[in-house]
Amino acid sequence: MNRRRGLAIAVLVAGVGIAMFGGQDRPASLQAGPTQAVSDDPQQAINVNTSPVIVADPRRPGTLVVASRVDAPHLQCHVSASTTGGEAWRRLDLPLAPGADNCFWPDLAFDGDGNLLVLYTPTGGPFNLPTGLWLQRFTTELAPDGPPVRVSGPLTFEPRLAVEGRRVVAAWIQAGEERATKPLGFGPPPNPLVVARSDDGGRTFARPVTVSEPSRLAVQPALVAGPGGRVVVGALDLGNDLVTYQTSHEGQPGPPPPGPWRVVAWTSADGGATFGPPATVADGIQATQRVLIDLAPAPAFALDSARGRLYATWESGADVVLSRSDDAGHAWSPPTRLGPAAGAQFLPGLGVAPDGRVDVAFYDRSHDPDDILAQMVVASSTDGGATFTSATVSDHPFDSIVGSFNGDNVMLGSHLAVASLPGSVTVVWPDTGRGNRVNNIVDLLGVTVAVHAGQGRRLPVAVLGGVLAMLGAVLTARPWPGREAGRGRSPAPRRGASPPPTRRG
Repeated sequence: MNRRRGLAIAVLVAGVGIAMFGGQDRPASLQAGPTQAVSDDPQQAINVNTSPVIVADPRRPGTLVVASRVDAPHLQCHVSASTTGGEAWRRLDLPLAPGADNCFWPDLAFDGDGNLLVLYTPTGGPFNLPTGLWLQRFTTELAPDGPPVRVSGPLTFEPRLAVEGRRVVAAWIQAGEERATKPLGFGPPPNPLVVARSDDGGRTFARPVTVSEPSRLAVQPALVAGPGGRVVVGALDLGNDLVTYQTSHEGQPGPPPPGPWRVVAWTSADGGATFGPPATVADGIQATQRVLIDLAPAPAFALDSARGRLYATWESGADVVLSRSDDAGHAWSPPTRLGPAAGAQFLPGLGVAPDGRVDVAFYDRSHDPDDILAQMVVASSTDGGATFTSATVSDHPFDSIVGSFNGDNVMLGSHLAVASLPGSVTVVWPDTGRGNRVNNIVDLLGVTVAVHAGQGRRLPVAVLGGVLAMLGAVLTARPWPGREAGRGRSPAPRRGASPPPTRRG
């Protein structure tokens, strides 16, 4: 093969490679902004801030509100607001219910007019149990709109809130009277998961409707409200794990529960008035440690209302996974693992942007061989959860054991906060960077991550590659003269040369 044929083949190969490169879609990229302090605790405070939730004003996406629990040293809640898209935060004062001196387990929602609603439970008594469930409305300027509204009575645990138009839906676990006699864990079932709805913007509520079956050990509800009266309640189902459900281990260190657990979901088509039978989102979930029941890792649910899709994410066996439903929560896809390495991720949060982009935030310990130092990771998908682009968005690794009640297990709360907006996602998480295993300080940090959409195919590059490939193919097929071109034939006589003599026999 001569040099010119080799050059032709090189042009062919290069053209094919350039055409393939130009024909590929360019993936999205994530760029984290500066980390901001969301909780404004005094420097001397030793608060354990956990379980944040976040909402964005639908009319002014730059207005964000975050609420969280303070699990120690005293039960409390914290509400912060930002009108700068998460670049700066200020405390938002929450009016307390009559006779209450604190709030706990808050949840948030904006209605369609930009009014903020905050659901919370004051606590009291010898075991700091919920004394009632209350809803506080705020105006569009984030000023209190009247006194708080009583939604339900005492022993209302793990409340969640969702809004669709003027319909307000609240979900919680209505514990039995035995819960009033113990500091940790539920009593024997039934402790039903219930839903109450309001059709006047949260000013009055109907009687609660029971969602879960009497014998089901359902905890950590998630609540989604969508168009057409669709309401979905998800939960962590502990199966037969009464030890965790009743917290009979009293939070002491020990082996993880044998499990398995599952994630389940109930769907209502009439605004929460009635619910169908539960669908199993995932089975065979393996817990990696003992938990206090109010700190159990909650599954997160989110709705893509424009496409009618539901997403759910949860942790199982130290992996974070995601599943999708295209039929309002009745059937779910096989779970997809999101972490960069198996067995090192936990406690995911979930959001869906208006354009359908799916964002999942979670803790990741895969870079620490001792499996202790955690970082915050955001994974984003623009193809319905089929593929994800991920990036570490926290500034420094931090000790995930800080904040634990027993010095052995990770107890950073039951969920993370994710607000998915056009072109960005804001994440808020409990971070132990300012604490240690003596003071157990856990702060709330937040970051806004710019999501640069993946660009389409490079058509000019693809066309150039195609032209080069065609040229290379033509040149490769062409017969080139060379040293071997006439092998097997006698050379033609030169002009004017005498013919060779004839050999006589």
